[in-house]
Amino acid sequence: MKHITFLLFFSITSSLFTQNIIPEDISEDQIKPWESKSLTAYEGFYKFGDSEFESDLRLFMVDSLIIGQVMQGYWEEGTEEWKWKYSNLTNIKINSEGKFTSDQTSGQFVTYKEGSETSKGLKIEIPWNSWVIDGTYEIGYKLPISPRSFRGTYPQASSKRLTIEELNKLSKSQLQIMRNEIFARYGYIFKPNGKMDTYFKKIQWYNAQHKNVTSFLTALEKYNIKQIQKVEAKKAN
Repeated sequence: MKHITFLLFFSITSSLFTQNIIPEDISEDQIKPWESKSLTAYEGFYKFGDSEFESDLRLFMVDSLIIGQVMQGYWEEGTEEWKWKYSNLTNIKINSEGKFTSDQTSGQFVTYKEGSETSKGLKIEIPWNSWVIDGTYEIGYKLPISPRSFRGTYPQASSKRLTIEELNKLSKSQLQIMRNEIFARYGYIFKPNGKMDTYFKKIQWYNAQHKNVTSFLTALEKYNIKQIQKVEAKKAN
């Protein structure tokens, strides 16, 4: 009998994840494929791992593009500071049977029944968590949080395709904040005492951690940054 790690319990406080997760070994006969006629049913936050080994998968769809971003915490060597890093799954596809594939990993959306309660999750065949034993797979528990929830004044810059028409309604200053807010969400360190550094240091959720966050950006965010820059360039100061 093959065993996997499954996450059973969690709690949410405000906009931050806090949890009490109990990893358990369960048999395959307790897991069933989760099939849905609507692919948007699979959109969500999926919680993997436990404590310092935890990670989240943010999964949502924009037109034909499927965004899949893995968020992992780590202790930075030398500073011993807890930081977050982000990696993007590419070429994601989900079929009508709930099969999940990408360039980096693959899996199956599943349900898990415990007593009379049925939970939903995503089984990953090639886990990105290094603590998972080779040859086994991992299931992430689907959290009741919208994967399109982003912090900031302009969360839409990370959750939908921005149009030139809607961007034209904003001032140059607003556009600058919208664009830089994308980087701020990843903890980008702005130029000390610069306009954006001064602005974001006043924002409660902002936490400066990284000198470069370019690799963290999703394909959607890269597209929106270019859209914003086009309109910014035409705006008067």
